[in-house]
Amino acid sequence: MKIYVRHMVMVVALIVAVHSRVPAQDATITAEAHPAQIAAGGQFEFVITVSGSDVNNVRPPATPSFGSFVLLSGPNQSTNMQWINGRTSASITFSYVLYAKQAGKFTIPSIAVQHGNKTLSTQPVPVEVLKGDPAAKKPQQSQETDITASIGDNLLLRAVADRQRVRRGEQVTVTYKLYTNIEISQLRHKKDPVAEGFWTEDINTATQLTYGNETLNGKRYRVAVIRQIALFPTQAGTLTVQPFEITCGVLIRRQRRSNDIFDSFFNDPFFQQLQSVDHDVKANALKITVDPLPESAPDGYAGAVGSYAFNATMDKTVVKAGDPVTLRLIVSGRGNIRLVTMPRPALPGDVEAYEPKLAEDVTRDNGIIKGKKTAEYLLVPRNSGERVIEPMVFSYFDPTKNSYATIRSPRFVLAVEPGKTFAAGEGSVAMKEDVRLLGQDIRFLKLEPGRLERVDRESGWSLDFAAALAFPPLMFLGAYFFRRRQDRLRGDMPRLLFERAGRGASRRLKQAEALLQKGDATAYHAEILRALTKYLEHKLHLPPADFTFEIAVDRLRAGGVSDAACDSLRSCVERAEFARYAPGADSTQARQELLHLASDAITQIERMFSRGAK
Repeated sequence: MKIYVRHMVMVVALIVAVHSRVPAQDATITAEAHPAQIAAGGQFEFVITVSGSDVNNVRPPATPSFGSFVLLSGPNQSTNMQWINGRTSASITFSYVLYAKQAGKFTIPSIAVQHGNKTLSTQPVPVEVLKGDPAAKKPQQSQETDITASIGDNLLLRAVADRQRVRRGEQVTVTYKLYTNIEISQLRHKKDPVAEGFWTEDINTATQLTYGNETLNGKRYRVAVIRQIALFPTQAGTLTVQPFEITCGVLIRRQRRSNDIFDSFFNDPFFQQLQSVDHDVKANALKITVDPLPESAPDGYAGAVGSYAFNATMDKTVVKAGDPVTLRLIVSGRGNIRLVTMPRPALPGDVEAYEPKLAEDVTRDNGIIKGKKTAEYLLVPRNSGERVIEPMVFSYFDPTKNSYATIRSPRFVLAVEPGKTFAAGEGSVAMKEDVRLLGQDIRFLKLEPGRLERVDRESGWSLDFAAALAFPPLMFLGAYFFRRRQDRLRGDMPRLLFERAGRGASRRLKQAEALLQKGDATAYHAEILRALTKYLEHKLHLPPADFTFEIAVDRLRAGGVSDAACDSLRSCVERAEFARYAPGADSTQARQELLHLASDAITQIERMFSRGAK
């Protein structure tokens, strides 16, 4: 009771101190890094403190630039007030959690803080980042173990499938839910789920978490859906979806360590500062039973599964010979529209058809993959008369009805009228006087050779003649050896993927650049990660189930790739992962810089592999 009364007296005294009129004193500002020395790959806290008699008018600084350090969280704000011998002293603290990417000596530049009408500036703060030492990480590992034990079942990640048994090609929707009873500052992907035997489509990836309430195993949690994917099995059997892993920034309370008599009061949870600590969370694996499709498939069935509509139209049915006609085929509905094989029309022999123009439009409505696929054929009839295009057939398996369905298009009759350039096809013969000079292209054939004169020329082998004779055999030999090399590569798939890894990464980086120009930051960072992941999997022969960036970097170092290239690659991955869940934390210039950094990292690794590092 006495302690309680004493605390109440302190609180009343602090309130009085806040509202009392005390002569203003000059405010001071300091900045510190805790600790001033940190191992590469570690985190540290940067603290700005403004002290004075009145800190009510202090505004948080604009997001500062920390140079080579990555901002993980902040600013976290706290206020401290003391009342001694009738005088008030106060301080306000802004703390940031920073990540040290690489070793070296760095300086955090001066940061301005607005205090009323005055601007206070900190002194530059030096920070030394040492090379990582496994021995130095043991205390941190012990701390992580303590944090894991204290979190317990207060932070869970669960994978939930909407069905456990499906037909081959039928959609399975997997939802990843985060269950938590603790505060989380951020999260980022650590390892995507590997689903062998499935075609995967992303439905939704949350950029901002929206929480609800749910009870799991008798315990109440705040629940947020962080990701939803659609899986389409491509083979029968019992298939496994490997766990999805994420890293969460867990907010823990940091107690004050001081002999100040007031710290026992301010160590109350209301006054404690929050610190973000990374904690890995792993979802459960899923088993999906996939049944084969019935054997009574109709003729021409190409593997479509879902519920579809099929339509065919022709833009005109009366046309002149030589004029184009457009035949449009449309398949739409629910299912994996990307894998749908479009029917092909059976055309008369004198109707030319160019390769179709294909277009896809995929939508994700309430977790269901739908879409439309269009094929446009350009047809050119060459002769006049009536031409018939027989009905086209599209078949699919409907899982809701557990049966096959077949849709037929209408029968098209094309009336072809004679064209100007096809008069000869009607049986008429062009006379000599009807043939005119068109530019310099067409002239009437000469019936007499005219006057011929003999020209004497010395026979002999010239250099040009020898080169012309040697060129075809050399081209044939080059094509022969190139074909043999391609055949060997196709028989050695790991080697083929190794040699084509660089070109595949370049294509994905171009796609990322297109997404950047569209302003889609989330998809841009995801494409950067996908480019780096696939490049390292193919270059290092790492299966997707065993792939992590830590293993990849270790393999690169063991293979002779320089530390600078490895550090550049690691920096790309960390920046892309961080920005994926904090899209407002970077700028357009930073995203462009990340694209160039990723391209340079891959180029450096390619050069070192070409010199013999494997």
